[in-house]
Amino acid sequence: MEEPAVFVVCAADSVEPGSAKAFSLSRIHASGEARPFPIVIVRTHANDYFGYVNSCPHQGTWLNFGAGEFFTRDRAFLKCGRHGAKFEIDSGLCIDGPCQGKSLEPIALAIVDGEICLCGIALVEDDGIPDPFAERDDTMEIMIHPD
Repeated sequence: MEEPAVFVVCAADSVEPGSAKAFSLSRIHASGEARPFPIVIVRTHANDYFGYVNSCPHQGTWLNFGAGEFFTRDRAFLKCGRHGAKFEIDSGLCIDGPCQGKSLEPIALAIVDGEICLCGIALVEDDGIPDPFAERDDTMEIMIHPD
């Protein structure tokens, strides 16, 4: 039986307790092509790690918005910055908002030798492949029109 693929994402201590960090990876699609694979890794104050595809089930947009914030104001839940959906940190279940009852797509993580590793997903090795999100600008533009 073939062992599942394990890829190092980052050092475990690079995600602070009580915070979340987004990563823009590339995975190999069933067609064999490299496709964007945005993920978010959450570290609780109890030092548990949870990983999810960084995509709200409502419209498939990234959860973080602006400065990269992932949490409700009280930091008790993950939050979609665009439409306000709230998700349980440990299960990814949406408990409030437009996608209530749906869940974030979990990803399997393991901590190996002090590093957070993604398990069971074939990623494209970083060998000079351009970041698929580099030119994407998720900032809001506000235009003021004089009367």
